Amino acid sequence: MASINDSSNNPYSHVTAPFPSAEFRPDISTTTRYRVSSNTAKQAAGDPSDGDDNFQHPNSSSPQSPFPLDDEVKPAPDHDRYNYAILIALYTLQGIPMGLSASIPFLIQQKMKAYNANAIFALCSWPFSLKLLWAPVVDACFLRGFGRRKSWLVPVQLLAGLLMVGGANFVETQLGLGTNNHLVTESFNVKGVTIFFFVLYALMATQDIAVDGWALTMLSKKNRGRGPVCNSIGQNIGYFLSFVGFLALNDADSSESLWRPLFGLPSNPDTGLVSLGGFIRFMGYFMLITTTAVGLFKHETTTSTMTRMKRPVEQNLPPTSEVLLASDRLKKTDGNGDEEHELDASEIGLKETYHRLWAVCKLPAVQWLFLILFTYRLPTALGDNVKFLKAVELGLSKSTTALLSPTVILPLGILVPIVATKLWHGHPLRQFTTAFKLRVTLVPFLDLLMLSVLRRGKGTTSSASILFWSSIIASTALQAIVSSLQFNAQMTFFASRVDPAIGGSYMTLLNTAANLGGTWPASFIMWLTGKLTRDPECFVDMATGVETCTQGRDPYAVLQICFGVLGCLWIALLGNRVHRIAELPDDAWRTHLLDGTVDGDNVLNSNRTATNMYDPESGLTSVDVELAAASTKSTTRWERNESKRE
Repeated sequence: MASINDSSNNPYSHVTAPFPSAEFRPDISTTTRYRVSSNTAKQAAGDPSDGDDNFQHPNSSSPQSPFPLDDEVKPAPDHDRYNYAILIALYTLQGIPMGLSASIPFLIQQKMKAYNANAIFALCSWPFSLKLLWAPVVDACFLRGFGRRKSWLVPVQLLAGLLMVGGANFVETQLGLGTNNHLVTESFNVKGVTIFFFVLYALMATQDIAVDGWALTMLSKKNRGRGPVCNSIGQNIGYFLSFVGFLALNDADSSESLWRPLFGLPSNPDTGLVSLGGFIRFMGYFMLITTTAVGLFKHETTTSTMTRMKRPVEQNLPPTSEVLLASDRLKKTDGNGDEEHELDASEIGLKETYHRLWAVCKLPAVQWLFLILFTYRLPTALGDNVKFLKAVELGLSKSTTALLSPTVILPLGILVPIVATKLWHGHPLRQFTTAFKLRVTLVPFLDLLMLSVLRRGKGTTSSASILFWSSIIASTALQAIVSSLQFNAQMTFFASRVDPAIGGSYMTLLNTAANLGGTWPASFIMWLTGKLTRDPECFVDMATGVETCTQGRDPYAVLQICFGVLGCLWIALLGNRVHRIAELPDDAWRTHLLDGTVDGDNVLNSNRTATNMYDPESGLTSVDVELAAASTKSTTRWERNESKRE
């Protein structure tokens, strides 16, 4: 999850459309600093070069400025391949607790069929939705000698690994697992397990903040857009290792028929190859070893080297005449020859970071994005959280569920982001809406078909068996495709809009909204399903001795239809808003403090609010024009004064 500032990778570098309506025009107050590129300043000031960086000015001795401008692209360093592997490894560690927690509901549902218990356990993932509260602290506080990101990354991963190693037996005890890994209902305590995974998620949420911020500087400017791909691949691998690994090795039938003969182990019927506690402990050791390797061998690039980059004609401009321009602002290098054009949270301070985050939250574009992220997962919550639990309840084995991940979900989770980058390059929100339409129409139909086939059983004929497996694979594959498409699309869009001034915290703000949008529907749909479900009840007539059973009530089909209609309604109400958000220029997503004045007059004074109107013909905003004109006026006066001195 990185920042895309490079025009060749930035999917929005071509956007020149105006604000679609008045409510999308952000107000620019004194707490907002906008920056103007070199080309923008030239166009607004009527420069004869008309934005051409190769134009040779009469007073210039060289045809081109020796300093790189905003739209120049450098080739990607070779070490990015190594950095890709590091990021994938770190995101893999992040996916391990997710996969472990995803396996717990199957244990609960297999023995207890308790949707209410699963609704409580779903609360364990909330730290990913609350991490914004401490994200600025992670972004701003660190040990310089150890590294800005490693100062948090290494300790929290070590704590997570130690928690998994030391708390493995605690999880088994709280779940009431016996010697044969069967649940003992009398000793079942879902609250204890929820607390354990809540703490584990809190540690990994902190790790996520650090990795997101590190990706902004670890990858070169040209390849930052591939950070979301590393995120998607790494999380899928980690999820696969823990979720699939446990369910496959814990299943007694698969262990007896496949794994023990494969590894030459003695027979032990009715017992899985690994226990839950043993598997959690093993993953804990894996995290400790990986973290130690990263801490010792991966060195973090210093991000505090600040240089003043100026054009030759402006090198002697007095400080009081400084205007925030691409050629006249603070830039820092990350060691790879890439410039970060804004100050980071460690340099602007913790208080200012929170202040800027609040300013971001007040941007109309961000508020509309929040509304979309908070609501789009509700229509798909049933299929996302209940479908496979219902399948296990209807007789689908844990081993079959586990095999779906390596054979269907994992390959698609890795390949889909790569293919999507080719198909929808430059249009991630178009990719998002296309996937969402499939997710609320075709996916629910296939889910209902799969559960209907499971009710009938696998059957003995070849045609029945083909229908059984086809329905399961089709439902699983399409859901994996659309989920990966939407996740990759939103990560790419976030990365293209993040402000390096508060890079990690800004990215965390957007990811927090996305995580919260998926967390609250999970608990709600679990609770609603449990509330509406009625198990069959049997009564024996004492006079006749005849047993009569009620059919019970399964609300899944009705809920799926209702939420499918809700999804279509969402598209009708908010679908156009998604496309309008995609057309907004970068300035609609950024908020900086204007700290420069021109000849003693504030460009945007404290008593004035300007609207950043966008002109599609010139490609400029009103603030661009105003700042550029002020810069030209200042430069002209300085040159006139220099002539008088001579």
